[in-house]
Amino acid sequence: MDVFELARRYHDELGIKEPSMATMAAEFFGDLGLKIAGFLKGEGYAVVNTKFIDYDKSLVLDITKGEKIFEITLRKS
Repeated sequence: MDVFELARRYHDELGIKEPSMATMAAEFFGDLGLKIAGFLKGEGYAVVNTKFIDYDKSLVLDITKGEKIFEITLRKS
């Protein structure tokens, strides 16, 4: 899958609205962010917000399960 298709998936599935940010997330993480989100959804978690912070090269997933709220950060080193 090319980076632009991955960027579309980051936009559609994880809600990264800015196209350039979705493209950077796809370049940095490939399909890792999508796989993690898919796994979490399969375990009953809901991804409620996603943001890509380019200055840290970090993808932040805000997730919930029941009353609990979590934040998962993927950071490229």
